[in-house]
Amino acid sequence: MKKIKINDITIRDIFQSIDSGHINEKMLARVIEQLGKIKFDSFEVLGGSAFEKMLSGSLYKTPFEIIYNIKNKNPNLKLQALIGAKNLAGMEIYSNEAAKKFIMECRNCGIESFRVYDSLNDLDNFRYIVPEIAESGADCQGTLIYDNLEETRFYIDLADKLIEMGCTGICIKDVESTLLPGKASNLFKELTDNINGQFYLSGYNLRGLQVANYYSACISGCSGIDLSFIPSSYNDLSPAIFPFLLSLKDTSYYSDADYLKILEVFEWFKRNIYTLIKNELLHSRFIFSNKNQNLLPKWLLSSLNKQLIEIGEHNKIDTVCEEVFKIKNEIGNPSLSTPVGQIIGSQAILNTIISDYRWEITNDEIKKLISGYYGRLPRKVDPEIKEKIFHDSENSDGISGGFSHDNNIYSQCEDELKELSGKSSEILSYMFFPEKTLTLLKIRKNEKPAAQNKEKNLPETGELFPDFLKSQTSQKLHEIDIQKLKDIANLVETSNIDEINLELDGIKVSINKKASGKSGRHHPVRSAETESDVEPIPKLKEKEAGSEYFEVRSPIVGTYYSSPSPGSSPFIKTGMRIKKGDTLCIIEAMKLMNKINSEIDGTVEEILVKNEETVEYDQLLIKIKK
Repeated sequence: MKKIKINDITIRDIFQSIDSGHINEKMLARVIEQLGKIKFDSFEVLGGSAFEKMLSGSLYKTPFEIIYNIKNKNPNLKLQALIGAKNLAGMEIYSNEAAKKFIMECRNCGIESFRVYDSLNDLDNFRYIVPEIAESGADCQGTLIYDNLEETRFYIDLADKLIEMGCTGICIKDVESTLLPGKASNLFKELTDNINGQFYLSGYNLRGLQVANYYSACISGCSGIDLSFIPSSYNDLSPAIFPFLLSLKDTSYYSDADYLKILEVFEWFKRNIYTLIKNELLHSRFIFSNKNQNLLPKWLLSSLNKQLIEIGEHNKIDTVCEEVFKIKNEIGNPSLSTPVGQIIGSQAILNTIISDYRWEITNDEIKKLISGYYGRLPRKVDPEIKEKIFHDSENSDGISGGFSHDNNIYSQCEDELKELSGKSSEILSYMFFPEKTLTLLKIRKNEKPAAQNKEKNLPETGELFPDFLKSQTSQKLHEIDIQKLKDIANLVETSNIDEINLELDGIKVSINKKASGKSGRHHPVRSAETESDVEPIPKLKEKEAGSEYFEVRSPIVGTYYSSPSPGSSPFIKTGMRIKKGDTLCIIEAMKLMNKINSEIDGTVEEILVKNEETVEYDQLLIKIKK
């Protein structure tokens, strides 16, 4: 008799499938109590969007603290985290220093096992994190994203190398529901015949094949599977755990899980949890169409639907889903796991809803993806699409083209947060999701969180740009499509995109939610509003004053800020040498943070305004000696 291990992902699914406001201490304690009645082999509490959702809820704790409380309530639970090899629990590529601290923090709060995946299956991205997990004393399952275009040999070779790196097992994760029972059987038979190790399968039930795939894999050598009390399909009435256990009856395979206890726990979930599950996509024809070769992950469908609702286009979900797969095929067929799924999904909205034509507007993340910033794409990018995306850029030939990794990101976040916290758990949370962490910390200090404009954090139509821009020099700003800019700004706000740069009718616009600082990836502590840099052409920021000095003048009416956040060092000081492109100050107008950058190399001769002083249009701010 061979035992089949069950990894329960209910807690992770709860955070991903239920509005975070419904999850409180009492509810979570009762969920842990119920799950503790069953002898599952492990409990996955982190993965997908769970980290972000934990920060957003009414528990007012960091994800690390929530996990610690789960472990504290039932020390017998073996807790597991699903993490990206380079993106960890966020959307960016994080440094080795950050990865080391993240693993240490996870271990301290009770994580005993890690599943590590890379959305591109790029082995180079695993080379630091796997040995680091092994050194921490935790189990490490190398996780390969299933790609139905690859032959079985592909998985055998990668699995073998991951075990050499230090992985204790290998998990095949079917993100897009393309695995079929026949392929599952063949894949796991070949893996177990060729490699000495334990192999696991993680899949969903969007096509109704989850149990068939699991059964086929298990009778062919698979050691364990993922199951949840939260249905993984929008049309499931009960979880797959019941038919799966039934499929093992009268075979030489078994599970330790007590069927009667499972039934008892299921009845509790049905009464107390099922009414809270979001089923907002039942109207979509795309989900239930048999003609589609691939399906989007459930979390990505929900995310896209939410963004479309925000911009009043929820009836376009099918169009956007189809566009996701068009883009996917055009840029090398990467998997739709995090962070690639979010990047392609947001670009699909740009291509179908906001732009006048496909690829009119591109987000920086899609350029990074094609340039190799996240790793090697599995296949070549369509040359015509590459030309469209990089027609005005030199960044198409790799990271050296302009997209570099920030190796000091943790230290930078530690410095930015020093006025509010010095705890590594809070610094890491801030590193992944700065605004949500700042809101959490302010609530803890009994401070009122940064004001959130209920109208999508945007000014009313006509107020996106102040009145002074009506001058003849800046008249072009009023000729562009304001609604399009509002839609783009809202997309940035509701998605995981950091920044969109575009040019409309001769106007260069950068819409982002980044703060100042060397990496430029975080909001200023002073504001949780969307930041926008608007540069009229010709520029009004700086004017020459004779041959020796350069005058920096305000292009707008607003508030002058000398530093990126309260308590931070100022951007410049008198006597400081600066280079072209260095940030000199921020001018805030209409809740938009406008960075003023130097256009020359020189020395700061004089600063004529004080921090938080109101400035007028064309007011002299700074003198720079050439």
